[in-house]
Amino acid sequence: MKILILQDHLRLGGTEAQALALGSQWLDLGHDVRLLAFRPGGALAETPAAKKLSPKVLQPVESWMDSWAPGLDKAVQTAAPDVVVAFGREANSKLWRLSKLSPRPKLVATLRSAIYQPPRFWRALRVADAVVANAQWAADEAAAHGLAEEKLHTIYSGLAREPHAADPAAARAEWRKRARTPEGAVVMICVAGFRRGKGQDILLRAATQLPAEPVWQLWFVGAGPYLEPCKKIAMGLKLNERVRFTGVQSDPAPLYAAADVAVMASLAEALPNFLIEAQAAGLPVVATAVGGVAECFENGRTGLAVPDGEPAALVAALTRSIQDADWRAAAKEPAQARAKELFDSQRNAAKWIELFSTLAPSRGN
Repeated sequence: MKILILQDHLRLGGTEAQALALGSQWLDLGHDVRLLAFRPGGALAETPAAKKLSPKVLQPVESWMDSWAPGLDKAVQTAAPDVVVAFGREANSKLWRLSKLSPRPKLVATLRSAIYQPPRFWRALRVADAVVANAQWAADEAAAHGLAEEKLHTIYSGLAREPHAADPAAARAEWRKRARTPEGAVVMICVAGFRRGKGQDILLRAATQLPAEPVWQLWFVGAGPYLEPCKKIAMGLKLNERVRFTGVQSDPAPLYAAADVAVMASLAEALPNFLIEAQAAGLPVVATAVGGVAECFENGRTGLAVPDGEPAALVAALTRSIQDADWRAAAKEPAQARAKELFDSQRNAAKWIELFSTLAPSRGN
């Protein structure tokens, strides 16, 4: 089967990582997979998965515009795919344009974000032959926007990268030494870009109300425009000894090995890759129950879902997570088992191929 992936820019993000991982897996399954990127470069452009897909870039020079896709129609017609699958707002919005092509490939839209989407996005999803949501919550949102339920499919994100360190004990010792972590301290970790709505500031303010014992630290992994403001908040709240900012880590697996609890206080999410990886690594989760977040873990058993906008509930859940060592230990195996069942990358990549085959069966593989 000939599959063409549309992606506006290979920036550092969960959607982009999933697009590259799926494309690589579809290649491994024996399909002809190509990637069209609108903008050149991007933090993920030099990753092994991107190089494996050899993306064609449409913009002749960097324009800083995600929506500009010069020559898109011709590029799609030249590729002559059985299926075009779009990832991200701008790529999905182009499906309206591609629906006018003749011959017309089958068009698959994706819904992977809990942020506001403009009318042109929903218009494009209505002309798609299928819409794949990465969480049941997202599929329900699409139905609420008037999309026909028969074209909606929920396929959970697969693990885009290995969440286990090669030598967990060594990784734990190394990172705890690097972070000047006291012996026996409980480490909470949040892996997310520092962007509006990701909630690092909420976690910092909640941290001021946590008990002093047992000793704990809060690690933030990532970068973005809100990093420096969050550092200033941490300093103003006198959390310097408790909080660590590690910057972007291309492989966060060693940090999962060093941590004890995964935490997130986002205001909007669909299905965060971070929480999927954390569960696969055996970490219990404390997270605000927005969007599809609660689908990442089993509330009460492998994680604690906190009602959005209830800071006292967040403090209570974080407090339990650092004080209840038995709960943390009991969560490890069921968290890993659930992640293996729901977020297995190879099995979920095969589900996409099954869907494509129902849409474009005539040309085979």
